[in-house]
Amino acid sequence: MSIFSMQNEDDKEVQFFDLLIKRKVYYGLIYSLISIPIALIYLFYSLSGLIIGFILLPFWLGVPILNLYFKSIWELSKIEEKTFEYISEVSLPKISKFTPQEKSSYLRFRAYLKNRRTWNRINYFLLKIFWRIIFSIPSIGLIILTSLIIYTPVNSVFGHINIYRLYQTDSFIEVIIIFFICILIWVGLLHFINYLIRISSQILKYFFCR
Repeated sequence: MSIFSMQNEDDKEVQFFDLLIKRKVYYGLIYSLISIPIALIYLFYSLSGLIIGFILLPFWLGVPILNLYFKSIWELSKIEEKTFEYISEVSLPKISKFTPQEKSSYLRFRAYLKNRRTWNRINYFLLKIFWRIIFSIPSIGLIILTSLIIYTPVNSVFGHINIYRLYQTDSFIEVIIIFFICILIWVGLLHFINYLIRISSQILKYFFCR
């Protein structure tokens, strides 16, 4: 099968240009950008909830606050799982939501504290912002490259190319070469984003499924 194929025979090995028609890659691109402010909200909520809850713990107000906080963390993690599965089209192992059955508020608090998966989810929301910023870099590069792909042929109509004062030419042949080089780099970035989607699924599994 040629690398220029738009469809695989066995649908297992992704060819070079296949990602041009893969919806999940474009969803992943958008998610890489919008997930940064969302991750900041997660960071603020996860950190402030822990601090406020444990500060008030000696006054007993911390117990119901932390119980509500831990419960909300589990709810947020299910939303995060569903969102990621929809965007990436990657199925994650199903972990049932942890809900302590104890009637006592203190016993429910202890059950949350002893549950390792509760802390795994808190750590995920605290750390998510760091890898989301890194993962957003190729998406930003893709947007910049897209503007260059549009700008170069359109500007060539006027007979002179000045690519952001970095490169100048009057040759239409050079314009065509630049255009196709940009296309190849653009598809390469799509592959990199697809690779980051797989890494994201592994990170999610590491924190949510252990």
